[in-house]
Amino acid sequence: MSGIWRRRLAVWVPALAFFVANLALFSTYRLVYAGRVESLRGTLEERQERHAELERRSQELTRQVARARTSRVGMDQLYRERLSTQRGRFTAVTAEIRDLARRAGLEPSAIAYPTEEIEGYGLTKRYFTFNVQGTYVELRRFVNFLELTPSFVTLEEVALAGGEGAQLGIRLQLSTLFADEAGVPGPDELVPPAEEGP
Repeated sequence: MSGIWRRRLAVWVPALAFFVANLALFSTYRLVYAGRVESLRGTLEERQERHAELERRSQELTRQVARARTSRVGMDQLYRERLSTQRGRFTAVTAEIRDLARRAGLEPSAIAYPTEEIEGYGLTKRYFTFNVQGTYVELRRFVNFLELTPSFVTLEEVALAGGEGAQLGIRLQLSTLFADEAGVPGPDELVPPAEEGP
């Protein structure tokens, strides 16, 4: 029996050597290459997560740009249509204030028009200051008319100055904003008001 193995030794030894060599190569792959594959898999997962994060940021930036464009269109419309310039709106606002006061039962005396520049926003604030004689009910009616008007008019101050009986002497100050002739300031031109210290 041992003679048969000796005679076939030339056949079995190369096959065994080939098997051992393959086993060694496989072990080398498992020890070296499998670790590299695992490292590459980890790198790929990190890059996929990074890509997903960048994609989320890109979508958020796209939404912010869309909101900024919408805001810009809204600002243009506000400055052009609602505020307009003094040349385009001053006479109409003055006539409307007089009309609302008369409808409420108040007759404005001479109106003063002091102005105030709102720097950094391309706006001018114009005041309408006048005295009237009337009752508390008429004053309330006038305030209600101001609240209902679509015009951009603000009641700044109401001061009572005596009077007789139900008739009161009332000093009123209203205001509105006008866009400057230059138009809407760009984003780089807008200057927020300075914060006051403690």
